[in-house]
Amino acid sequence: MQGDLAEHRLTPKEELDLKNKRTGLAIFQVSWIMVFFCLMFVHWQIRIQSPDWPPPGVEKLGVVVPSAMTLALIASSLLARRAYRALRAGQIETFLWNWRMTIALGAAFVLVMAFEWLTIPISGQYSNLFRVLVGFHGVHAVVIGALLVRVYRSAMRGAYNSGSFWPVEGAAGLWYFVTIAWILFYAVLYWS
Repeated sequence: MQGDLAEHRLTPKEELDLKNKRTGLAIFQVSWIMVFFCLMFVHWQIRIQSPDWPPPGVEKLGVVVPSAMTLALIASSLLARRAYRALRAGQIETFLWNWRMTIALGAAFVLVMAFEWLTIPISGQYSNLFRVLVGFHGVHAVVIGALLVRVYRSAMRGAYNSGSFWPVEGAAGLWYFVTIAWILFYAVLYWS
């Protein structure tokens, strides 16, 4: 059966439809990256206007836990890519395993960052900026994570194969967006 899945060729109409979907996803991602950049610029503007950052009496955020979670998020995106490639090659079981691991690492990331968000001491602009950036990103991660789960459930029912894969590709593309956006926020929040 897997050999049959790997041999599927797209018709010209299917290729055009896929191209249009990919273009739409790219436009969506670019527009949201602009929002994330705006949030980063606001963060930098407030920092530049502050004589000390973090403000006196406020402890700088630790980097060990967020660094580990960033690596987990990057790994989850790599697994999403492997899952997508496995599906295109007709390797359904490999796809399912990699997709499950993508979801698991993404869930771990969201839970740990939610804990960080809830436990940061209230300190005015420092904690407020942290909460806005992490919260904004967290909403995206949760919503796109829910999409990953939905794709997985559909895959368990046999909805996708090497010729019918757009929901998987689209969900993976959105998950890459979550990862790239987080890397930007991570650099701004923890290393700048």
